[in-house]
Amino acid sequence: MEKILIVDDSVFQLKILSNNAKEVGCQVITAQNGHQALQKIADEKPDCILLDLLMPDKNGIEVLEDLQALENKIPVIVVSADIQESVRSRCLELGAFDFINKPPKKNRLQEAIHRALSLIRA
Repeated sequence: MEKILIVDDSVFQLKILSNNAKEVGCQVITAQNGHQALQKIADEKPDCILLDLLMPDKNGIEVLEDLQALENKIPVIVVSADIQESVRSRCLELGAFDFINKPPKKNRLQEAIHRALSLIRA
């Protein structure tokens, strides 16, 4: 069973994203900020990451920068309410696999998860 790390400071969003990931057959682990996320990535070795951008302590852009420096190969799907094209472009430059606006449409999110996980299966 593939493992997905969901990183969001909103308990409500964690629940919605977790339910979607579980529906596609994934085990879910969560983190509520960037520092927790980096620790869970090191400890849990997830197969995919769903990452919010606007969080306390360490935001999603900073997490992407850290992962790029570590030459991360785990697909990261950014799920954010930030709709600025410059932010989207920056995330993709930093290696994000996909960028989905909040609130995510269930089929769009699950399709992105399937595509991301197909990378690790190949």
